[in-house]
Amino acid sequence: MDLAGVLAADATQKLAFRPGANNVLEGMNVLSIVVEVDPEVVFGLECGPLLGVVGETVTTGGRPVRLERMGRPEIKNVVLASKSYDPVNSDLEIRDLYNEEDAFAVRPDYAGAYRARFDANLAFFDRLDGKLVWPPDDQGTHPLTELLLADFLVVDISKPFAEDSCFEIETALLAGRPHTTCGGRAPNDDIVDTLYTLLVGGVDGPRISDGVDQATRPATHDFPYLVAPNPNPPDLMTVMTALLAPPEPEEEAA
Repeated sequence: MDLAGVLAADATQKLAFRPGANNVLEGMNVLSIVVEVDPEVVFGLECGPLLGVVGETVTTGGRPVRLERMGRPEIKNVVLASKSYDPVNSDLEIRDLYNEEDAFAVRPDYAGAYRARFDANLAFFDRLDGKLVWPPDDQGTHPLTELLLADFLVVDISKPFAEDSCFEIETALLAGRPHTTCGGRAPNDDIVDTLYTLLVGGVDGPRISDGVDQATRPATHDFPYLVAPNPNPPDLMTVMTALLAPPEPEEEAA
């Protein structure tokens, strides 16, 4: 991800990606748990073919607490990140509440607040290229709000795997055509490009690139798909601190 470009777009309300941008996660390792399952054994003979998939970090013992949830890519880090455009919740860090939600049963108490943030921020992404491809309805609801509020991956176990198939099932649904891949999210999917292409350019809009095209070391195509870790990865907090630091003031000419 070109995080500098993401932040610049939020500040200028214009696309700010550049070719050959710096990958903020360059050289970093990813803690991974890889599981292979037989759907018929785990879910029964009548399962599927469409499955909803979500990953969660939940405490054990006593009352379980959901600390983190991961469904569709970059919903919380990118789509819900800015508070600047939300007229209802501009002083609320809504992502902490959203993290606690059951992806398949969002609490009605907060659903209106989530929808307001989605409506406002999705409208912001739509205008980054100066064109409107997702006009809201009469109540101001963005066409993608309900789809993305359901924050889980959709996988079709009857369809073949394809690289870069993230959101293929969703975009096919929006376009009124049958999907052709298993969907989900493969390790090598360039999900930032895919996400911005959908939010800014629409279902069949031109591909938008953030200038970062692949991971430091792409995953393999054989189970468990992982490559050897980087023995000397950069420190994430150091990288983020440098990226978010205010610019040094320019010295006045003598």
